[in-house]
Amino acid sequence: MIDRPRLVSFICCAILSGSGHASAEHRDTWVEIRSPHFTVISNAGESEGRAAAQQFEQVRTLFSDLYPAQRVDSGKPTVVFAIKNEESFKLFVPDYGQNSKAMRLDGFYRTAYDKNFAIVRADARGPGPLGYRTLYHEYTHAFFRYNYRGLPVWLDEGLAEFYGNTDITSSQASVGLANATQLRLLKANKLLPIDQLVTIDRTSPLYNTREHSGIFYAESWALVHYLTISRDMRDQHLITKYLDALHNTDDPIEAARETFGDLQKLSEKLESYVRRLSFSYVGMPLNSKLSQKEFPSHLLSPADGLLAQADYLLRTSHLPEGLERLHEIEQLASSTPALHSEFGLYHLAKADYANAEKELQLAIAADPNDISAHIDQAFVYLRRDGYTKASTPKIRGELETVIRLNPDFAPAHAFLSIAYAQEPDRDVNKALKAAVRASELEPGSMAYFIDIGKALLAADRISEAKKIANVAQKVATTSGDRATATNFQKQIDAKVSHKADKAAPVEAVVSGTEPGTAESADSLLHAEGQITELLCGHPPEVLLTLTTNSDSLLLHVADVARIAIQEGGGASDAAHSPCSKWKDRHVKLDYRAIASGLTKGDIQAISLE
Repeated sequence: MIDRPRLVSFICCAILSGSGHASAEHRDTWVEIRSPHFTVISNAGESEGRAAAQQFEQVRTLFSDLYPAQRVDSGKPTVVFAIKNEESFKLFVPDYGQNSKAMRLDGFYRTAYDKNFAIVRADARGPGPLGYRTLYHEYTHAFFRYNYRGLPVWLDEGLAEFYGNTDITSSQASVGLANATQLRLLKANKLLPIDQLVTIDRTSPLYNTREHSGIFYAESWALVHYLTISRDMRDQHLITKYLDALHNTDDPIEAARETFGDLQKLSEKLESYVRRLSFSYVGMPLNSKLSQKEFPSHLLSPADGLLAQADYLLRTSHLPEGLERLHEIEQLASSTPALHSEFGLYHLAKADYANAEKELQLAIAADPNDISAHIDQAFVYLRRDGYTKASTPKIRGELETVIRLNPDFAPAHAFLSIAYAQEPDRDVNKALKAAVRASELEPGSMAYFIDIGKALLAADRISEAKKIANVAQKVATTSGDRATATNFQKQIDAKVSHKADKAAPVEAVVSGTEPGTAESADSLLHAEGQITELLCGHPPEVLLTLTTNSDSLLLHVADVARIAIQEGGGASDAAHSPCSKWKDRHVKLDYRAIASGLTKGDIQAISLE
């Protein structure tokens, strides 16, 4: 979700970050409530924590009831912070409130590689559908990401807006409520033709500029509402049919025509629909007998309350604040469980691999079932040693332990797919199986889908790899996904061209580095400009667009921990200057030119101003 000028873009990217000091509220009394599928941690009291847990269980039940054949869980734990007021946001977003022009937040949803997080304000929850609107919107995105690949932007956002306008009580859900702001936009603007709406992707100004995005979101909501709830459409199950057609064709436009027929006629019907005076909604009972009174709860010690905050901060690029919490925990209770795991994560982010391994080994000794410690240890081996005869078996061992502990943890399957394709004991069948499993668990991840193609390519199943590449090109809706798909096609072309070259290293195929690209000793170039597009993607890779006075360059970072970084005139590193903070920055950089392929070069050094 790059460059979305809406609140939800904040939810997916760490836009607000920095070294601001947390308020004294971080020493508040915190209570933990555990429902069957969520962990809620609250400084607003047990009652508010139980209400938040109930709300999340209910929205999960709603999607389970609406889509009984689909997955409703990601395989990663979801932690909800039910905070007492706006001031408490500063515990999790240290710079919050410093910009008087920034949007005020009632809550947000954030995903990390090993956990999902949600933050809700107890004092901002009001009656009607808007109390949890942002969270419902983002939960919808997550749900469809668990189940569908290549969801076109109009449907992805239309569904999120549609289910975002939901009101849930203890046993009833009101789905499809109209939003006054959306209705005003629809009645004040001319609608986009449907054949244009269904082709818009996330690079379009109609999606990513403020003056146009409002009508795009509103019309996407209206089309989903019309197809789902209008009297002449609701019994045709057109959204389900469209999703089925999309699954079969992997072509959003072809699927739209196959499902909806004449798109011009559909445009005319939608234009008439949005001019109506009232809009229906659907009331449906929730098949849940959960009672918040039955959720176990306990008061957290001061150290455990700080640990919960550190757990979030370290996973969202707020390393100084996370470290501050860890040091406070050491002073309060140095034997706090999971403290070693969190210190290990901190040192890993700082590329201090010796201390990271020391802490992670202590964490695993204390709790052999600590999934985060095991996968972080695999990253230590990879980033410090690469894939070698000594490190590759150790990487595989850590990841196999993660999967044994949690068979539905998609990132471990994706990581393991690459590790299986390495020497020694290269096993392309296991690589393919692991890649397929990761993509099954999270079809919405382009990186996981491309991993299937890479495994096929490593196995010399080139015709099948080409099919993956063709599908990826059709369903890519972001510049990052499009670049990933195009680069994979280049890898296939290089494999075909150099199939007779037995010296070509396998890791060039499976790691994302293009085989067959020519570099010369004098190809190190300098450039200066603004980072206008950014994808902090498949860790630890980065893809960015540098816009100069005369050109735009698409550049790549193979491992952000291994390049030279400067900020403010002094030396920095990937921990203090994480890639999530690079967007819109003016930079000077050195890169090694690549003679072929989509990207112009690999960045060797970057100076952030």
